[in-house]
Amino acid sequence: METRTESHKIFYGWYLVGVSLISGAFQTGIGIWGVSVFVSPMGDELGWSRTSFMAALTIRTALTGLLSPVVGPWRDTKNGPRVLMLAGSIILGISLIALKYVDSLWEFYLFFGVFGSIGALGAGGILTQTILPKWFVRKRGFALGIASMGGGTGPLVFPIAILGLITWLGWRDAWFFLGVLALVLLVPLSFLVKTRPEDMGLHPDGIAEVPEQAAPTTSNQSARRSGREFSFTGRQALHTPAFWLIIFAVALGGLGQQGFQANWIPYLEGEGFSTKTATLAISVYGVCSVTARIIWGTLADQHSIRHLIVIQSLLTAISVMALIYVLGPFMLFFFVIFFGLTMGGSFILRPLIVANYFGREHIGAITGYMRPFQGLTSAVGPLAVGIAYDAMGSYFLIFVAVMIGYAFTGAVFMLAAPPKIPVETLEAAPESREPSG
Repeated sequence: METRTESHKIFYGWYLVGVSLISGAFQTGIGIWGVSVFVSPMGDELGWSRTSFMAALTIRTALTGLLSPVVGPWRDTKNGPRVLMLAGSIILGISLIALKYVDSLWEFYLFFGVFGSIGALGAGGILTQTILPKWFVRKRGFALGIASMGGGTGPLVFPIAILGLITWLGWRDAWFFLGVLALVLLVPLSFLVKTRPEDMGLHPDGIAEVPEQAAPTTSNQSARRSGREFSFTGRQALHTPAFWLIIFAVALGGLGQQGFQANWIPYLEGEGFSTKTATLAISVYGVCSVTARIIWGTLADQHSIRHLIVIQSLLTAISVMALIYVLGPFMLFFFVIFFGLTMGGSFILRPLIVANYFGREHIGAITGYMRPFQGLTSAVGPLAVGIAYDAMGSYFLIFVAVMIGYAFTGAVFMLAAPPKIPVETLEAAPESREPSG
C-alpha cells in the first residue's frame, strides 16, 4: 500500500525535537559541563576538595538511575511525560536558585545532588530516549540526531556563559540566574509534550497510512524500513541477551561520560592552560559533538547500528590518548575535535540502539530498567576521578582507565546482536504483531 503524508504542514514530532533540543542543552550544560566551572571558585571560597565537590555529581547520577525503574513506565502513559517534564523543570529551577545560598556540603548535596536528580528525570533525555522513538520509525536516526544536538550545545554554550556570569556576578548569583532561566524556558515547553502520535490522531514519521508488511521478520532491523516494527514488552526485553549486553556496554562507558568530561577544566588548568583556553577548547568540542550527532544518526538509518557503535567506541578510545599526553594548544584542540566527532556519536547511537532493537511502545519501561546499571558506573565516575586526583595529584591513571573502558564498550556492543522477535509472535496473525496505539 502506498504511503501518504499527513495533511499537517509540519509534523508535530518535529516540535518535540525542538523541545528535546532545548531541554537537553540544560540537562548536560548544567549537570555535566556547567558544574565543572564552579569547581574552583566554590572550592576556594568554601574549602571543599574536588572529591567532596564531585560527590554531589555522584549522588545526582546515582539517584537518577535508582529512580528510573519506577518512573520509566510512566513515560509510556498518555500524560506521564508531560507531567514529569513540568515537575522536573520546576524542581530543577528551584534547586539551582537554592544553590546561591549554600555554605556547607550537605546543602550542596541536597540541592544539586538529590533535587537535581529528580529534575533530571523529567528533562532532556526523557524526550530523546523515550518519546521521540515513538514519533519516528523510519526517520528515527535523523530525528534523534537533531534532538541530541541539544546535549551537544551544553559544552558549546554553558562553560563560556557560566564563566562570564561568575566573573560578572560571582558564583552565587550565577546559580541564581541559571535557576530563573530554567524556569522561564523549560516550564512553558513542558506543556507541548505529547507521548505518541496516536494521541493526536497521527502516525509515526507523519505518514497517514503505514504499508502492510508482506511477511513476518525475525527482528526489527528490516521491519523498521517498512515503517513497522515489533515492540517488545519490558518482560520480553529482559529475556534477550541483547538487553544485558547493551547494559554492560553502556555501563563500561559510564565512567567517561560523567567523571572524565566533568574534570576537563580542572585537569587542563593543572596542565598549565588558562581557564579561558580550557573553556574555549570545550566549546570547540561542543561544535564537533553537535555536528557528529546528526551525521551518526543519519548513518544509523542506512547502516547496521551495531557496527556503527563499535566503530564509534573504538575511535573514542583512541582519541583519549591525545588528552593524556597533551603537550600544548595544538594537541589540545586536535583532541577536542577528534573526541567531539567520535564521542558525539555515542549520545545518539546508544539510545537509538535500544529503540531500534526493542521497538517504540514500551521504550520508557525498558530504558527505565536499564538506567540503574548505567547510573552505577556514571555515579562512581566523578567520585573515582576526584579520589584519584586527591590521592595521587594526577589524572593520568584514571584517564587511562577511561580509554580502556571505551575500548571494551565497543567489544561488548559487537556481541549484542539484534534480538529475535518471540516465536509465538511470529506464529500469530499479522495484526497481532502490531504495536498498540
